[in-house]
Amino acid sequence: MRLEFSDPFHSGGVWLRGNLHAHSTASDGVHTPQEVVDLYGSKGYDFLSITDHGRVTDPSPLDPKGLVLIPGQEISVGRSEAGTTLHVVGVGFMEGLSMRDFDLRGDPQAAIDTIRSRGGVAILAHPYWSGLNHSDMTRLTDYHGVEIYNSNCEIYNGAGDSRPHVDGLLAAGRRTLVFAADDHHGTPAPMKPLDAGISWIAVKAEEPTPEAILSSVFSGLFYSSNGPEIKEINIEDGVIVARTSPVKSIGFIAAPSLGSKYWATEGTISEATHAIRKGETYVRVEATDERGRTAWSNPIYVSEK
Repeated sequence: MRLEFSDPFHSGGVWLRGNLHAHSTASDGVHTPQEVVDLYGSKGYDFLSITDHGRVTDPSPLDPKGLVLIPGQEISVGRSEAGTTLHVVGVGFMEGLSMRDFDLRGDPQAAIDTIRSRGGVAILAHPYWSGLNHSDMTRLTDYHGVEIYNSNCEIYNGAGDSRPHVDGLLAAGRRTLVFAADDHHGTPAPMKPLDAGISWIAVKAEEPTPEAILSSVFSGLFYSSNGPEIKEINIEDGVIVARTSPVKSIGFIAAPSLGSKYWATEGTISEATHAIRKGETYVRVEATDERGRTAWSNPIYVSEK
């Protein structure tokens, strides 16, 4: 049995918390770019990418407020089988994509290819909210990851949790990183909390610079969360041990119909163990606390070789 895992827990460096999907008044957000930076700085984040629709918002004129600012852009192009557009977030480049946003005749694969050619991270955004199915996602290639959770889509539409979309890809043999992001727009509405400071990725980077953070993201040296902490994942002799902050459950997700999940019958738990079983081609760790907030690891891949 061979196991492959980009392990941030035993890598050198420092933990940095950040959001790679946010909007400002430069596209369809309600806060100016500086206000977005101020907001995430006040919430103790370490890095941020403002990914406005159809353009790169230059972070260099902004007061970073202690944040590492990484340029990026969201582009919405093409048509899904449901007739919706496909949204791709690109992070880590300054030259905007030369395609029209919300163009149903546009090519999302071309967007992914261009982001990669510019040294950026390409992320398929909020597939549940976008109405994507398995065919929509598998006809595209070479994106680095998928948003497993999107705060804005959950707050406004109840469509922020894309775990089945991610597991469909993984069960089909596609390898993908998993990201949680706010997709901050800041649109005020009754009975809806602010869509900022809810979801993030925790990156193990050599230093707090754009280059080091992006290098670790490319390598999968991070996990995602909207609350709990994954403190450690150890793998030895086909056994995975996950240690977390106090949570209600720890799951080892391994579709189809495999994996395992452990629950605190009283109080909380902070450790669980899973022995890899025949037929499991991947395992990813989920830890959910008593408030329903979850942390998600990147997948551990299993092969017979």
